Amino acid sequence: MRLITSLRGELLAWLGLPLLLLWILSVYTHYQSGLAAANQAYDRSLLASARTVAERLVVRHQHLEVDVPWVVLDSFERNMNDRLFYQVISPQGKTLSGYDGLPPIPATSEMSEAYPALVHFYDGFYQKQRIRVAALWQPVSEAGVEGMALVLVAETIHSREAFAQGLMRTALLSQSALVLIALLLASMMLRRVLRPLRRLSKIVLRRDGAELTPLPSLPWSELQPLIVAFNRYLERLRKLLARQDRFSADAAHQLRTPLTILKTQISTALDSDRPEQWRESLQSMHYTLDDTILLTDRLLQLARIKARHGEDKPMTRVDLAAVVREACLSRYAAARAKQIDLGYEGDEHCEVKGDALLLGELCANLLDNAIKYTPAQGIITARVENGRLQIEDSGPGISREEQQKALRPFIRLDNAAMQAGAGIGLALVQDICAWHGAAVTLESSPLLGGLRVSVNFSADRP
Repeated sequence: MRLITSLRGELLAWLGLPLLLLWILSVYTHYQSGLAAANQAYDRSLLASARTVAERLVVRHQHLEVDVPWVVLDSFERNMNDRLFYQVISPQGKTLSGYDGLPPIPATSEMSEAYPALVHFYDGFYQKQRIRVAALWQPVSEAGVEGMALVLVAETIHSREAFAQGLMRTALLSQSALVLIALLLASMMLRRVLRPLRRLSKIVLRRDGAELTPLPSLPWSELQPLIVAFNRYLERLRKLLARQDRFSADAAHQLRTPLTILKTQISTALDSDRPEQWRESLQSMHYTLDDTILLTDRLLQLARIKARHGEDKPMTRVDLAAVVREACLSRYAAARAKQIDLGYEGDEHCEVKGDALLLGELCANLLDNAIKYTPAQGIITARVENGRLQIEDSGPGISREEQQKALRPFIRLDNAAMQAGAGIGLALVQDICAWHGAAVTLESSPLLGGLRVSVNFSADRP
């Protein structure tokens, strides 16, 4: 679950995270800088104390001694926060004066180059306290005593830490104020920058559900593609709804005609007292209802196909040749009634990717259309070759100017005036082909002289 639900909060969070990291880094560097400055200042005092002790080295009776009065030791104390320790070691490694056990010079410690003296500065522990040590090498060459005496002067680091912590507290206050001011200014800036987006959101919320006008553009180039894509979606939706409204109006108009005929036939039967008239009216209503049922089925199929556009298509491998042969067998009786020679030729098997029921409906519509318009004793040939379905007939055909018009629903051509129907068959074929990604073309049959309908599935072949 997201903890931040607003765009401004998200942007502030992404801005605040690097600021927090920078704040931590700044405070840490201030502390380290303060500690380094404190070490530099206090190391100078340690070196001065070590030199004071080194100056008290004397040779008596060929023995090296150190005379450090307590007055000198008291002068080493700079405040009440720290304790001072010292140790003088002879060239032979014996402690001449001071505290035993001060930490020796680490092997990794290097000679300081900040001062003109042979001195090491290092940290250690003494009496369970952290200390800072200055180790000064003092050359001795007097009265037969030669070598390098070592003077160790150490002090606790309370004052150094207090100095560094003071700088860190100052950095905490100043850097925290800077971060807060930066976040406040960023929040105000984001509020102003996101004002057009909030205005756009209010426009969308106030819109009526049926309003599909384009959204206004935003001043940012990064969001402009989103607005363009959304407006394109609105345009497609508007066209889709317009087609749906037109389809509904056309469907209602097509259904109104047979219903009006039924009403007239019923009125005729009711106005007559003769049983023969009743039988004739009932027979007419029977035919009218058959045509109405067929029309309704075609309308429902057309609506379902249009509704499935854009959805995931559960395609399977379908034997197109077997589907066409089965459709030819199912229409054999209708063709025989008009003495039409209906036959199949082509591949024995031809697999395409598609929906078996929709492909069967496509073939049935093409054959029904061909049987309807082919005159008695005509010829209809169904053919499947290389992923292409062709159905051609010896009927009147369709002129080149009207071939594309014939694929639109509810369009009745001039040559169909004497035939029953609503102009849905070829439109349904067009939609089924579009759903399968196949191409449908209408052309004159070079062999039979009528219409040849070609559906190309070659792109879907394995």
